[in-house]
Amino acid sequence: MTPFPNPLPEVRAALEESRAHLNRILDQVGDRWATQVYSDGAQWNVGQIVTHLAISEGGMFKTAQGIAAGSEGVPADFDIDRYNRRSVEKRADTPPESAREELAAIRAELLAWAGTLTDEQWAAKGRHATLNVYSVRQFLKIMAIHEKQHADDIAAALGIT
Repeated sequence: MTPFPNPLPEVRAALEESRAHLNRILDQVGDRWATQVYSDGAQWNVGQIVTHLAISEGGMFKTAQGIAAGSEGVPADFDIDRYNRRSVEKRADTPPESAREELAAIRAELLAWAGTLTDEQWAAKGRHATLNVYSVRQFLKIMAIHEKQHADDIAAALGIT
């Protein structure tokens, strides 16, 4: 008997729901990829946010894999703002469709990997890019929340309901 219910169904549902939400919004962007969404901080447009989501999806997945394997997560001196800014700048020429394809590929790999986790791996804890410490289960749920928040910001900027 496991000490707690397997979190895979709950995590899978959260990740699938956030991705469906993001895709519903992105399918309505049309030719507005260059529309500014944020006026402070990173000052990203819609296309840059999609690139950011692809980058962060891969980064959080890699970090979660490391934590499940026993690592501490990101370094204690990790600068999330610098990382986000520089990583999107480096991929400035990424077309939105390429970023969306990358998101789909990473998510499929992530869900396949999540299906292999043991109770101990789900419960393993490590440092997230925010420098907070989370379990692998929490990490994957944060990925869904992060994606949904950016999707909601895009929808608000473009007037998508």
